[in-house]
Amino acid sequence: MGTDASPWNSAWELQHEKRYRSGLLALDALIPEGILPGSMILLQGDLDRKLLRHVVTQLSIGLLTTNDPAELAFVDGANLFPYYEIATEARRQEYDPLVILDRIQLSRAFNFHQMSEILTKRLPKLLEVKNHLKIIFVPQISSQYLSTEALEYLEYAKLSVAEGALSELTQAVGTLKSLALQHNLVVIMTAASATGSKTRGLGGTYLTHSASSVIRMATSAHSTAKEYDIHFVLQKDPSRPVMQLTHSHRRKKPVNDQMLINRYW
Repeated sequence: MGTDASPWNSAWELQHEKRYRSGLLALDALIPEGILPGSMILLQGDLDRKLLRHVVTQLSIGLLTTNDPAELAFVDGANLFPYYEIATEARRQEYDPLVILDRIQLSRAFNFHQMSEILTKRLPKLLEVKNHLKIIFVPQISSQYLSTEALEYLEYAKLSVAEGALSELTQAVGTLKSLALQHNLVVIMTAASATGSKTRGLGGTYLTHSASSVIRMATSAHSTAKEYDIHFVLQKDPSRPVMQLTHSHRRKKPVNDQMLINRYW
């Protein structure tokens, strides 16, 4: 998909352009200047599903509450959209859950073809009609492309991985990067670690290199069933040396995870 080149701006103007915050203190501490529009952030690592949902919840609320009136497009390829958790956490932070949820545009993909369709066809059309849509969140972006189902399909179709799933992943990530630059968006992706690697996300070199910043997520050794420390380690950033900064986010397990949401708002 063709896009116009970015206009000429002085380096001073670029340095002082509006920036975004994630709303997650440990993550914002790694990028204290804020996230520049047009950037793609990759959070990679192997958190268990509950902790990943916790991070997704905190980011979804934090991105909206610290960057009002921006809206968020949530592309769910791993059945991770935490509706209940977002509503509960919003209420805990004294925000109206319906107001927060109304600012999230959600689309779900159940295989890698659907993920490609959302990212390369539906998302550009959505951006044409949603002026406040400034943040794209794609948890586990590569999971559908390299899933068991995808690999079985490739074997059935007698296609190599390079000709099939990874080719579509490359196209989808390329479209995301193009849209981010064209519309001054912030794109945040998560991905599991590549097999045999602790520093590279599932999806290979292209996924890692496409991101402006790469941050590794990992639980600390002393985490327990009731308290978790999640380390965020900066692996790549245009303005900093590699592997220099680490910040932690602590989550204490709620006393009652099954608290009901009363529709009092």
